[in-house]
Amino acid sequence: MTRFVTLLRVGVTAVAMVLAAVGFIAPAFGQAPLKKLVVRLGWQPLSGGSAAIAMYMIREKLFEKEAAKLGYEITPEWKTFAAGPPMNEAMMSGQLDIDMHLSALPTVARLATGIPVVPIAVVGSNLGNAIMVAPNSPINDVALLPGKTVGLPLGTSAHYLLTSIIETHFGKSIQDMGIHLVNMPVSDAIRMPTGIDAAAVWTPVRFIGQYLGQAELLVDANGYTGKGNKSPGIRVPEVKASWAYPEGYIADRIYAFAREKFLSDYPDVVVAFILAHMKAQALSLQDHEGMVALAKATWKQPDIVVDTTLQTFAESSGVRMTPAILEWDVLTLIKASEYLTFMKARDKPLTWEGLQPILMKSAAVQKRAWEMSSPQVPLEQMMKGFHGTTKLGGPIAINGGAPVWEWPDIPDWGKRIYVAGPFVLK
Repeated sequence: MTRFVTLLRVGVTAVAMVLAAVGFIAPAFGQAPLKKLVVRLGWQPLSGGSAAIAMYMIREKLFEKEAAKLGYEITPEWKTFAAGPPMNEAMMSGQLDIDMHLSALPTVARLATGIPVVPIAVVGSNLGNAIMVAPNSPINDVALLPGKTVGLPLGTSAHYLLTSIIETHFGKSIQDMGIHLVNMPVSDAIRMPTGIDAAAVWTPVRFIGQYLGQAELLVDANGYTGKGNKSPGIRVPEVKASWAYPEGYIADRIYAFAREKFLSDYPDVVVAFILAHMKAQALSLQDHEGMVALAKATWKQPDIVVDTTLQTFAESSGVRMTPAILEWDVLTLIKASEYLTFMKARDKPLTWEGLQPILMKSAAVQKRAWEMSSPQVPLEQMMKGFHGTTKLGGPIAINGGAPVWEWPDIPDWGKRIYVAGPFVLK
């Protein structure tokens, strides 16, 4: 009887193994079921080349695929926003877990006001803001801006650029140079309405204005001139005096964030998000025509405007292939906070000491995403920065530095690249 039972058990075990092999029942040692999770994400569809990469990530469900590899079955809830302030409100009220497409100024506001978030990646570089003038305008040189009227949205990156250009060229403020500002949306300013001598705008509005024959480029954030300048197609020598050179008059970035508690509870999901964005960038670069078509459907602009916009951003042009937060990405925030302090919008600027404990909370997930990426951008490349030239976007230079996860091992991390100016803090 004992021998019969033993043979029976052996037979049952063998049958079970066969059934498991063909998929009828799961073996006891099979993969654990994926953990289900709803992730609420915010993004800005009009944020230039960075938005186009996000479109690819959403369409191809890359976040879901990368999360599955790390043990999660996620259900993403994508929410669109038109600007940074409402995203800050949504994150503050706990309505978002991850969001992206905030440039330096709203990022500074977010960090300075204590919203419980952590920067996890840089998803946009070389934002391409510009000063535009009407076709055949007599104002064909930055030297002619004093005493003129400029249309722009006050307190934005366009305002930041104009202030930086004036300070760099003249060593004085906009007010000291007698420049009058009129607060208006960039979509209105680019039309050069009566009474406006110049406009400070961002991408893709600058290219829309050129396409419609409403405006021409006087000078952009990188210091390059266009048909609105008496010397088109050059880089003005004054830009070399900027703290951000060789990048331009300023450095600006578009950042991604995770809510602090979400990052603490689900670090693997944040890693998956970073990897998904990297894969979306790689895929979109391999399918340039598809990326143009995808962005065109959202932006409702001609191919030439869309294509030029994509080639202006360092990520959608392929010049920068890593979202890791580097020294210059952090200096960008410190400099933006100095500007806001100069403008009396903040009481004091951000500091390296104040930012380090915040950024170190995401250092491990950033490093892990970098280690898992393929191809892997070498640390030496990060240190050198990123340089390239595109047919429509022209030369692009992005300052780099050591990644944030090396901060504890480099005593003067960040501080070693600091350059004073142009804003004197009182």
